[in-house]
Amino acid sequence: MRVSTRGDYACRALLSLTLHASEAGPTSVRDIAERTGLPQPYLEQILLALKGAGLVRSKRGVGGGYVLAKAPADIKVSDIIAAVDGPITVGDFGQPHQDGSCDHEGQCVLLAIWDVAGQHMREHLDTYTLEVIARAATGEGEWPKPTFHHHH
Repeated sequence: MRVSTRGDYACRALLSLTLHASEAGPTSVRDIAERTGLPQPYLEQILLALKGAGLVRSKRGVGGGYVLAKAPADIKVSDIIAAVDGPITVGDFGQPHQDGSCDHEGQCVLLAIWDVAGQHMREHLDTYTLEVIARAATGEGEWPKPTFHHHH
């Protein structure tokens, strides 16, 4: 399972806006690029996609730039990734029974496994809001830790 570069950059950009949310006015793309170390042209494309998804708002002209369109507590990592990459799925394997894989040696079970993996990733990323991440980044909140499920 991979999070794409676009998804990673989008999260970094919005985390930066969250960490500087107390500052007055919008943040310029140049400032976001400098703070995050991300390439500005790429960042501009990503911010446009995030704007289209209603996660940021833009202001034009002098002193223009971007602000979060919602409270950090209302923006989940899964929303950010879906905005730039589409919904989180493991891959485009088609649906079972459509692509014929159920006709071959019961391979449907593999498609079911990929579906469940995508669902786990979505659910995991649903638990992280920008607020939660910003708190971890500034040392106020708990750092994400792996949880191991033991099946008996």
